[in-house]
Amino acid sequence: MSVDIKIIRIGVIGFGTIGKYVVDGALAHDEFEVTAVFDPNLLSASAEFMSRPEYRRIRLMASVNELVSCERVDLVYIATPPASHIEYCRLALAQRKAVWCEKPLSVDLTAADKLVEEIEAAGVMSAVNLSLASSPILDKLLSLAEEVGHGEAQQVEMRFHYSQWPRHWQAAADWLSSREQGGFLREVFSHFVFLQHRLFGEMKLVKGQVTFAKEGCETYVMAEYLCGDLPVRVCGGIGGAAPDTNEWTLYTDRRAIRYSDWNKLSIGTQDSWNDIEIGQVGSAVSLQLDEVAKMMTGKPHKLASFREALAVQVVVEQTLNSSC
Repeated sequence: MSVDIKIIRIGVIGFGTIGKYVVDGALAHDEFEVTAVFDPNLLSASAEFMSRPEYRRIRLMASVNELVSCERVDLVYIATPPASHIEYCRLALAQRKAVWCEKPLSVDLTAADKLVEEIEAAGVMSAVNLSLASSPILDKLLSLAEEVGHGEAQQVEMRFHYSQWPRHWQAAADWLSSREQGGFLREVFSHFVFLQHRLFGEMKLVKGQVTFAKEGCETYVMAEYLCGDLPVRVCGGIGGAAPDTNEWTLYTDRRAIRYSDWNKLSIGTQDSWNDIEIGQVGSAVSLQLDEVAKMMTGKPHKLASFREALAVQVVVEQTLNSSC
């Protein structure tokens, strides 16, 4: 069921780094109006929030229930830590609101599986914010992977490294360093699992080794998977001064195709790596909002479904538990 209105009214639960990013992106998008926000941290800072000219027309809600039941909200965007996602999705679902949820979908696979069944049975518009879904990077990789001239796929490698975790721009989000909800596998690796699933099908864990901080998230991972017959190897860690590494590489019998640093594509031969021109693209949030608008008006879109997000989370959680 699509929304037969010119402006899509969005209510946002959670006003941390990503929540603010989406609010600001929606305010700049001509198909959206941010009508409501709830974050418990804003309840004591409402005057400061409302003093921002761009936020003055946004209503600060006293609770999640008040936001999801508001008649001036067509779409509920959930930007809170993952342990709350299922509860908030269900509250929105009870009000027959469209749902756009942050990844990871949940840290409880059994509960997440049940939620996906409920959402599919209800038939409400829904998606999970795996941002590569709308990226031209994914479109280009799909094209490159299908070109015969690039050779037959032999293996995929993913590499991740962070000098600190959470990253400096996420320092206020303490939950990102917790074993229960955080870590780079849930926060970053999940994007690359989604990418791999869209390109080659679902990953199946073969074996994994994960090391955790004494009272925190993972600090090292080495794991192997299969996508059909295609081997996928993953290595990642935290610590040591160096630029962050976020890298996916497909090796074929003729060359290699690499995606790195969130916006860079390269073709590799035995002699060198050569960058591929992607062209001018919009910001990640504007591209996602374009696809959300399509979803809300009943048009075909590229957004990740809850079912796809669940498949991603199965890989992530199985990896985290592989050394237990």
